[in-house]
Amino acid sequence: MVDANVCNAATSTSSTMKCYICGNTSKNFNNLNIGKEINNDASKFGLSILHARIRLFEHIIHLAYKLPIKKWQARTNEDRMIVKDTKLRIQHLFKEQMGVIVSPKARFGNTNDGNTSRRFFADPDTSSRITGIDVNIIKRFKIILEAISNGHSINVEKFEEYTTDTAKLYVQLYGWHPMSPTIYNILIHGATVISHAIVPIGQLSEEAAEARNKHFRLYRQNFSRKCSREACNNDVLKRLLLSLDPYMSSIRPKPQKKSMPFSSETLKLFLPEPLDDVSPTENISEEYNQKDDEWMMRIVTIVCFIIKINIVICKNLLKIIKL
Repeated sequence: MVDANVCNAATSTSSTMKCYICGNTSKNFNNLNIGKEINNDASKFGLSILHARIRLFEHIIHLAYKLPIKKWQARTNEDRMIVKDTKLRIQHLFKEQMGVIVSPKARFGNTNDGNTSRRFFADPDTSSRITGIDVNIIKRFKIILEAISNGHSINVEKFEEYTTDTAKLYVQLYGWHPMSPTIYNILIHGATVISHAIVPIGQLSEEAAEARNKHFRLYRQNFSRKCSREACNNDVLKRLLLSLDPYMSSIRPKPQKKSMPFSSETLKLFLPEPLDDVSPTENISEEYNQKDDEWMMRIVTIVCFIIKINIVICKNLLKIIKL
């Protein structure tokens, strides 16, 4: 699964405020009765699940900023001052009641991160009280995010019904503010995208690719040649391939993740999982010692380094012999 910007480039979508699946623009996002010609090839790109939580959070926050004027764009000076005062008030309440800094000033990049959005959706009642947004909208967005961000199979019919009702509720309450492209793709085209996925949509998240950014930066700075760009990229790719070796991956300690139980409404959107006929004793795997695995990793790294040195020495000896 790829990011929305990549999807726009792959489908030749000229604007970020335009849906790359059906081609509708932001002025038609809230018109649920308009006909949509879906591009089946574009729907196979999937949903940007990792960034969807942040995008939905930012949309609700900006919607709350403009709630007093009930306009999508603040064009007059009076409206701008009202939006600015509302923004400062909401930021102060979030910091005071939830300990969250919302939309801090930054010179570049995205100022709101995943942790902030998780705190926001974890307590819909407090978030609704601070922002003034209907609590049902926040709860429904939370349930949809829970459904698409895990590895369970989703019931497409129930998911489509739930997202359609959510879209109707949003248009009924906030018809003056168009949906963002991310919300539009999830609520309108989410069921179609899920039906095209060969595995559960949560397993196609771009989280794995994003998690490798720190490794790429580490390998480029410390384990690559700086004589040329080609040599640098070659060393980085070889290091990435080494870390992706099946044996190396099998002996790597698995990090323990803290998972929260799903809500009852989220469970209704899942398909029932078949029960395995295997007895519980056959599924029990032997626990391995983490210290032994760390030593094994060090030994493998040393062996690979020695082999690399021997290859270089052999090449130099061959050159000397030829001379």
